[in-house]
Amino acid sequence: MVGANESFNLPDLVRISSGFTLSLNPHYFQAATESRAWLASHQALSDRTQAVFNRANMEQLVAWCYPSAPLYEFRTICDFASLLIVLDELSDEQDGANAFKTGESFLNVMRDPTWDDGTALATITREFRARLGSWIDTDAGKRFVRSCEKYMANTIKEAGHRERGEVLNAEEYQEMRRENGGVRPCVDLVEYSLGQSLPDHVFSNEHVSALCRIVIDMVCWANDAYSFAIEHERNIAGNNIVTVLMSHEGIGLQAAIDCVGEHYKHLVDTYWTAREALSKHTFGDAELDAQVQRYVEEMANWPIGNIVWSFESGRYFGDQRDQVKATRRVVMKRAVRTSSSNVAGRRE
Repeated sequence: MVGANESFNLPDLVRISSGFTLSLNPHYFQAATESRAWLASHQALSDRTQAVFNRANMEQLVAWCYPSAPLYEFRTICDFASLLIVLDELSDEQDGANAFKTGESFLNVMRDPTWDDGTALATITREFRARLGSWIDTDAGKRFVRSCEKYMANTIKEAGHRERGEVLNAEEYQEMRRENGGVRPCVDLVEYSLGQSLPDHVFSNEHVSALCRIVIDMVCWANDAYSFAIEHERNIAGNNIVTVLMSHEGIGLQAAIDCVGEHYKHLVDTYWTAREALSKHTFGDAELDAQVQRYVEEMANWPIGNIVWSFESGRYFGDQRDQVKATRRVVMKRAVRTSSSNVAGRRE
């Protein structure tokens, strides 16, 4: 057991990620202002969710992860990031049945822009979809919609597990986590940001599919380490690899956090191996080869951009973010036990 006011040390993911480069989209401030005004105009957020949204500064995450996106496309992705916050905060407070209703409202509009249930969520989704224009009907756009479907399906599963107080094993969890964090559709939007629609067969290539999977895993594992304290404080830490490791490996909090750091290093090493292998592969067309390499280069902004944003925004560490960034020490506000019934966040 780790008591309240005790602490744990985060892995140094910045050091582990030293091979990745970082740059900020120059349209950040203008697009962030426009996107926030757009979301506020719909009055879709509760006071609590609005506070969460303001702390998160999702537009900055977008700026780090899509540094090459033109203004219009960048603003559109900012809108999607805001939409994800709305969906995430809604579903975190819902059981499986209500999370299903939320998901259906979002997905029905993504599939058919004329669909409407009169909710602010449906209106926000429709306006975001309209900004995608004809890209939504390309191969890339269709992959994006399928990724959104996987995201909501696994978010609903997560709500059910949380309602029942269940903690998955590591293999089950990782399979679900790749889909329920909203990272995959964000990675799909890399193509949108570059004005691309790569053919489906590119993503069947073992090196491209491996790179996409590894990038998603890096973002999810980092987020789980960074978000554990606040999720545990809110009693929703069942969907977190730290909880999974504590519950199924019978280890303490710091040991679980250390495992996250070790696995993250493995992911980084595997990423560069796959990246090198892809550089030696050809799809039989020089232009397509160049487009794939450009896509992979831009996608590489996600892991390092996510790490930097996690310490610059207030989403995970609030007013303590500068101190946590400097020391990598996080102080718990509520006791942590290794038993699954405690860490899962069962709702009474």
